Amino acid sequence: MNNLIQMTSTQGDFFTRLRAAHSTLSPKTLAVARFVEAHYLDAAFMSTRELAEAAGVSLATVVRFPRALGYRDFDALRAALQDQVNIDLTGVERLQSLPSGNTSSAALLRRIIDEEMETLRALAHNFSEAQFERFVDNLHDAQQVVILGFRYVAPLADYLAYSLNKIRPGIEVYTQADSTLYDRIAQLEDTDIVLGIGFARYPSDLIHLLHFAHARDRRILCITDSTLSPLLPLAHVSLFSRGTIQDFVGSLAAPGALINCIASELGRRLGDKAMSRLAAAEKAAQAGGIYAGGKPPARTGDTWRKSILRRPRGTQPERHNE
Repeated sequence: MNNLIQMTSTQGDFFTRLRAAHSTLSPKTLAVARFVEAHYLDAAFMSTRELAEAAGVSLATVVRFPRALGYRDFDALRAALQDQVNIDLTGVERLQSLPSGNTSSAALLRRIIDEEMETLRALAHNFSEAQFERFVDNLHDAQQVVILGFRYVAPLADYLAYSLNKIRPGIEVYTQADSTLYDRIAQLEDTDIVLGIGFARYPSDLIHLLHFAHARDRRILCITDSTLSPLLPLAHVSLFSRGTIQDFVGSLAAPGALINCIASELGRRLGDKAMSRLAAAEKAAQAGGIYAGGKPPARTGDTWRKSILRRPRGTQPERHNE
């Protein structure tokens, strides 16, 4: 956990870095710093050329600026600014940021799809396999898992709980905060886990509950969106999935994909235990008529199922003459 706290203090926080480096900046670099500090909501989405023109400096000065603050490059600095914007923007400001005028609904849909694809690419690019393995290890070993996700991430909490309940026992989910949750957390054993899901803007009731759990040495996992997240210093293991900046209702595509991956990997590790639990759920569904259809093709035994599972994706089933 100490490593994560250190990472929070050295990555992503533009304003902390700027204050630390202020006295070492050259006059031209200081001009860039002053512009970005005063207009960070705009600078977060500018190119190097646009920022140079706005700050009245050369392109080379803007290119050097991120390294003066300890960032890898301009993209890393801009990502840090976007993290801050994501925290600070209100719902009203997010809605106002949508294109106005004669923009068609089809154009709006294409923009949203493009942004969702970008968050999915960022998830793949920034994916930490080591952190993911630790995260799933903890889920595998825990006796009880209490999942917390409030407001617009409540569907993610429900989705994770639904998926995990299919393959293992001991899963609880809470999508609304009340005083009884403090009692529940206080009752947890050392082998239990609190799993918090929180994205900007971070709900204060979630943060308070995780602080309560942290103060009682409960093991905490979190799924969050940036190194600026207040969940990060409280968690033993964290996974990251960035949302889109300008969607006033919040984006769930990339974190949904991450949750799918978590459940799939845990199911693979649980092996026969997961299969047995899934089989019991399927029998219950059939007995209760839960799903429409479901009648298997008229073939002998389970040959049809095995042929489907073996078939490479994208191939068509073999045609048979009537």
